[in-house]
Amino acid sequence: MPDMIIRGMANKEVRFFIADCTELVKKAAKIHDLSLGNAVVFGKLLCAGILAGADLKSEKDLLTIKIDGDGPSGKALVTVNSKCRIKGIISNPKSEAQAENKSDFIDRTVLGKGSIIIIKDLGLKAPYSGQTEMIYGNIAQDITYYYAKSEQIPTSVGLGVLVFPDGRIKKAGGFLIQLLPNFSDTNAEILEKNISSFPNLTDVLDMGYSLEHIIQNMLLKSMTVEIMGSAEPSYKCGCSRSKMKKAVRLLKKSEIEDELTRTGFIEVKCHFCNRSYKFRKEELDL
Repeated sequence: MPDMIIRGMANKEVRFFIADCTELVKKAAKIHDLSLGNAVVFGKLLCAGILAGADLKSEKDLLTIKIDGDGPSGKALVTVNSKCRIKGIISNPKSEAQAENKSDFIDRTVLGKGSIIIIKDLGLKAPYSGQTEMIYGNIAQDITYYYAKSEQIPTSVGLGVLVFPDGRIKKAGGFLIQLLPNFSDTNAEILEKNISSFPNLTDVLDMGYSLEHIIQNMLLKSMTVEIMGSAEPSYKCGCSRSKMKKAVRLLKKSEIEDELTRTGFIEVKCHFCNRSYKFRKEELDL
């Protein structure tokens, strides 16, 4: 089954996004050859990017989530566009975390202490950027805190990556639910009760429940839910030979000539998809 994200509203005071990102997380884990701890944490960050970027409107809009951590995996970054195409990098993809891998608090063990930065490039004069410290050591909780602190939006975020005993990814997904301005105490209480009693999303997905069932009968139970759209998110880089050729031309001419003399070609590698491109002198128009 392809990955899916659905969005909608409930009781005209709540908006939601919920996604199954299993296949795109599997693809990212394979591309970057991630250790188990990194697959879990980077997978959560990819799911968070899909959810946070789900309301981008224009074709050129971009949203980036960046974690500057001091843990063994270093920094991590994901970027998503309005078509739910996401890509990302993590500094040390093969680093091993010394923690119980199934615990949510592996996030802190892998990424360490640091900050979460969310950048929205909406085609204006300058991108909007907000930043908060990672005070919980858990990506879902820390992004929830980001929305409350940086954007003053009451938000609940749930993220999960479920793995097989051998480390392969079984399920990955997440939800993002926000109360709209002037929400009623009644809707806030219903939402709080539903979320507090909700199990892990990936466990429920693994049981075979659909996103629609989960949102209507679990997370937003007792509310009138309106599903307003859906999309198929995917891990897609967007690099190309022509883009990489332009990048090579930004190097100093002396550096290019030295490398061509030594090897006969210039090789560049895309850090988002690990694809390599080789260029010979005649292609570079030197």
